[in-house]
Amino acid sequence: MDLYQEELIKKISAITPFYIVGGTVRDHLLNRPGKDVDGIIPIPLEELEKHLREWGYHPLKIGAKHQTLSVFQQGQRMDINFFDGDLEADALRRDFTINAVFQDARTGELIDPLQGREDLENKLLRACGNPWERFREDPVRILRMVRFSVQYGMDIEEDTFRSAQSLLPELKHVASERTSEELGRILTLADPAAGIRLLNELGYLTLYLPELVRLQGLAQNRYHTKDAWEHTLQVLANTPPQPILRLAGLFHDLGKWEVASRECYVWGKCWAEDKGYYIGEYRILGRQLHRYHGDYVEVHGTRLDHYPQVIQVKRIRKDPSCRRGFEWVRDGKRHFLGHEKESGRLTRQILARFRLAMVLGKEGEGGEKELLWLIENHMSGTLSFIAELRGEGSALQLNQKVRQFVWEKGWDGRSYRLTRVDQLLELWRADFYGGKKREPKEEQIFEELLEKLHQTNKAVQKRHQELEWGELEKFAQEHKIKGREWGDFKESLRKTRVVSVDWIPLTTGFLEKEYKHFKGRNYAKRERE
Repeated sequence: MDLYQEELIKKISAITPFYIVGGTVRDHLLNRPGKDVDGIIPIPLEELEKHLREWGYHPLKIGAKHQTLSVFQQGQRMDINFFDGDLEADALRRDFTINAVFQDARTGELIDPLQGREDLENKLLRACGNPWERFREDPVRILRMVRFSVQYGMDIEEDTFRSAQSLLPELKHVASERTSEELGRILTLADPAAGIRLLNELGYLTLYLPELVRLQGLAQNRYHTKDAWEHTLQVLANTPPQPILRLAGLFHDLGKWEVASRECYVWGKCWAEDKGYYIGEYRILGRQLHRYHGDYVEVHGTRLDHYPQVIQVKRIRKDPSCRRGFEWVRDGKRHFLGHEKESGRLTRQILARFRLAMVLGKEGEGGEKELLWLIENHMSGTLSFIAELRGEGSALQLNQKVRQFVWEKGWDGRSYRLTRVDQLLELWRADFYGGKKREPKEEQIFEELLEKLHQTNKAVQKRHQELEWGELEKFAQEHKIKGREWGDFKESLRKTRVVSVDWIPLTTGFLEKEYKHFKGRNYAKRERE
């Protein structure tokens, strides 16, 4: 408790009994630091408000039905509510017994009508009074129950747990801003995976995040030691406690259920119908299938687990033998082709059900767009550096690839996004250590690569900040470069100078050479079109 809070409590206590309650007392009993203060008084809030203004404070009245008088100062907050003088009745209106211990501000005496101190000592989370009534009054208390249980390592009392389960559907009627805020708090706990497991045990995920539940028992390829569900929880646990990274870790593999498949062969005549291509009973997904319309083909592909009439093409060729049939590849690989894009699609559906933009800390859709970008790009590191992760490739090639990678991920067309690249690399690390069989040498290579990417990210940002365009603008005027051509040429130069291993000054000779190459590339592009 800060000095200003102590002084304010002393002033209020001089005119009325003042009882500190809730998290302030709970955290004090647990020897944890507290920040904000909650208190109750038996005099009307209007009377206290008058005194506060006379003392030089600027209180705010918050709430319509149940008003709270709030005082903000020095980054701290004090909330004061009215009660009718009956502490036990006030305690029975609160959520959990651990939050229903009162401290008399005048004497320091603890008043504990519902044995909240004993529950704290026994690590038991119990609703105040009738748990069904408490959760019915405010269903968000169900999510608070999960958060408190994980945060303080407490078991949930049986009747409290059962009542919460029975009232889960009531959360549908709660403002999504409130449920989203509580989910954000659960995800930023020290052990977010424990929070998700408890939500699953409670039945919350089945009702509100069924896309996650489907990952349970979903087998991955032979290199993984965990199924998709356990892998997801491990990735979540591996991420730093930033809301965007925790959400990205939780949702990054949602699409695996949709695209989970196993290698197979299928033979038959390829034909088009309803904007799709088919071989017998199977719909075939792939590129340039129109080339095989009407031909007998052999497809080496993957058959989707949960959409067994769909086969994704890996390789296709004409088959003069005109065979027909289907066959599994013996010991065939498990595949999740394009799962990152499917994960993005499913995440969009989830975002429409919640208000996670407020959790992400940005107004509008900015934070949500960044979340989707991370999810849809979470495989890009592995795909870009697969050779290097195997110990292949030259140092010179690696330097250029690293610069190219961070530029493509960090440049959004208007500014260079250092934080975006760092977040992508953090998500990649969390995923890398999410349950695959790894040799120590592989981990060493990965860590060295990641460090190189982080350092290059900083260097590229610095180079971009140091770019000077005076010579270019002069060159553009002399050569009458303007409009879209000016923008495209400037973008081409920006990439060349920033991504290049060596610094390239904007001299007239360099600009002449680059402009010639630029026009040649544009001419070739128009010819192809």
